[in-house]
Amino acid sequence: MRLSIIAFLIGILLLAALPELPDRRWALALPGVALIAWRIRESRLPAWSAAGFLWALLLAPSVAVLPPELEGMELPVEGWIATIPDRAGRSIRFVLAVAAVVGDEQRSTLLAGHRLRLSWWDDGEGETSVEVNSAANPILRVGDRWQFTVRLKKPWGLRNPGGFDYERWLYAQGIIATGSIRSHPPPRRLAEAERYPMNRYRQWIAHRFRQALPGNPYIGILTALAVGERSDIGSWQWETFRRTGTSHLMAISGTHVGLIASLTFALIWSLWSRIPAWTLYWPATRAAALGALIGAGGYTLLSGLAVPAQRSFFMAAVAMLALIALRPAAPGRILALALLVVLIVDPGAPTGGGFWLSFGAVAIILYSVSGRWHEHHPFSQTVRLQLHITLGLLPPTLFFFQQFPLISPVANLIAIPWVGLTVLPLSLLAALLTPVSATLQALTLDLAAMTMEGLWQILCGLDQWPGLVLHRPTPPVWTLALALTGVAWLLAPRGLPGRWLGIPLCLPLLWPPMPAPVTGGFWFTLLDVGEGLSAVVRTRNHVLVYDTGRRLGFTLDAGRAALAPFLRWQGAERVDLLIVSHADSQHMSGVRSLRELLPVARILTSAPEQTPIDGAEACRTGQAWEWDAVRFQMLHPPPNGFADDNASCVLKVEGIAGRVLLPGDIETRAEVALAKSYGSRLAAEVLVAPHQGRRNLSTPAFLEAVHPRYILFATGYPNRYGYPRAETVARYQTTGATLLDSSYEGALTFRLEPGQPLVPEHERSRNRHYWDAP
Repeated sequence: MRLSIIAFLIGILLLAALPELPDRRWALALPGVALIAWRIRESRLPAWSAAGFLWALLLAPSVAVLPPELEGMELPVEGWIATIPDRAGRSIRFVLAVAAVVGDEQRSTLLAGHRLRLSWWDDGEGETSVEVNSAANPILRVGDRWQFTVRLKKPWGLRNPGGFDYERWLYAQGIIATGSIRSHPPPRRLAEAERYPMNRYRQWIAHRFRQALPGNPYIGILTALAVGERSDIGSWQWETFRRTGTSHLMAISGTHVGLIASLTFALIWSLWSRIPAWTLYWPATRAAALGALIGAGGYTLLSGLAVPAQRSFFMAAVAMLALIALRPAAPGRILALALLVVLIVDPGAPTGGGFWLSFGAVAIILYSVSGRWHEHHPFSQTVRLQLHITLGLLPPTLFFFQQFPLISPVANLIAIPWVGLTVLPLSLLAALLTPVSATLQALTLDLAAMTMEGLWQILCGLDQWPGLVLHRPTPPVWTLALALTGVAWLLAPRGLPGRWLGIPLCLPLLWPPMPAPVTGGFWFTLLDVGEGLSAVVRTRNHVLVYDTGRRLGFTLDAGRAALAPFLRWQGAERVDLLIVSHADSQHMSGVRSLRELLPVARILTSAPEQTPIDGAEACRTGQAWEWDAVRFQMLHPPPNGFADDNASCVLKVEGIAGRVLLPGDIETRAEVALAKSYGSRLAAEVLVAPHQGRRNLSTPAFLEAVHPRYILFATGYPNRYGYPRAETVARYQTTGATLLDSSYEGALTFRLEPGQPLVPEHERSRNRHYWDAP
């Protein structure tokens, strides 16, 4: 049975690896495949795998694409607010379930019944003032029906190696478009409380929590534990949780659901067993199991049916139903059945790292305690179990997230029981008291906040330890397989000889073989950072970063979302030189994040006095250096005569197999000067278009001098300025070069090495999945 369920999982993973969904009519073969799996023993495992593939195909959400004619249009739509609005800086974001397009029956048929992720921006005129989602007056309430005028675009995210797959996240949420709300005509509320009563209740509890403890720094954490609403947790708090390996405590998952089920089971069993008449009617174990099932289910509903909470509930439900039916099963069999239930209900779950960590943690616990738990030494056993969990989850954590907090065993040994026995029960009690008594709720929340403050001080103390987080590049799959085998060997019972042999099996994962350019060659990558610029040049032993992109939101920038993850993915441990071409937010907004995440040895910029970067030096014509037989030359700006965009640092990189020219945002005057000064010495196979293809750029003399084979743009999708402009594109096309835009192609990588053809790698094509936008 267990092997069959694993085969079912493999079939689901095979579908997830496909770039396009097969024809759904193949799912009609599912009954026949199921019959083969049941009746023909020799074909059981292949049949189970095929059944998993077909089941995932049957339940895979359709890739609903926003019709191209609706993209960029202003549409009046009616719909219901489906999620708790999340305020971030000057905008409020929420999901709208569309009812209709007002006054347009044809377009209503295209959008009705679908979900949109909308942003309502503050335009400074009061349309979205702070009171829209304040503690005093949350006028955007879940379940209300509104009419908005919106401008939509199809689901689209940055596509860089090592980066977050935003399109997969939108697909999993059933969102077919994102967009913004226009301030004119003004939005109108049409009706109240028509749908989504549970999410509306969760929003009300979160609102009452904020009212009870206004300004308390821990109220976001208490709200997250009680109802799964995490928008009030500060970015500084998330950073501490991440660095100490305790972020999982802020997502309602196995730990929380298991604690609630265990506490409910223990409470009901102790009460039920004390009343003989009740035990005669129904055994205490069955009553406690039923109560635990109801308690875990209620908490899962209160969490907003978050995916991790659902997985955990299914796991608890299988165990509790076995007790209710008085058919106790081996823990491993219960885990396998829970896995099957999760895969049947949500075949998309294995595409997320949380799925593997959830089931992996339970499997490690069962493997570690089966036949080895000694009741006489509970504390030492608990410490050993926590160490086993940490070691066992090291391979999947490094594989999915490329980092591992080394302090997490100590932090979790303290935080899990602290949260489970104090903060979580008190937060839930406060939520239960919310409709009963505001005074009791406030007192309970005060106590919960006090206990959370104590834990926070400990976590902050642990966060000060040096070398806290282990970073590793994305390892090959074969290193993960070896490491899992090695961990299982290391955690085996003491009587098994040669357990130390598991250590060498883990080494390839910790130090995976990473390719690097040959001496004299280099790799050039233009990252997809939207409207802005960020590029990476890597030689055999050095890394250069040219610009760091723009801000992507109130707390996010391209340095954190795209540049640093890409460098980690490549295996870079430091940046030898950062060049900020000029003082422009589209080029320098990621500097702080990059310096926080990776050491930067040196920084050059065109105007250090205008660039608030500590330690920055001026880039000037004539600067040159050589790394690993690759030559770098600064061609511009001279000490005087140019300012602003025209003073951008212009860098030429030349190896034995090709050249790249990075001109920043120079305009006509600087182009003319460069063409006059260098002539054919400007020649480069790859040119990054100056200023994203602005009008009147580039000049014929400049293009003739560079004579590129590839011209790259970094414009953003969709681009509000219309870059690259049509007349500029026409001018570029006269060169005969191939024109590529990272916003449509994803990150573009050129490997300029001897014997390698000069052909770019397109990240959007190279790593395509069926949920990606066309």
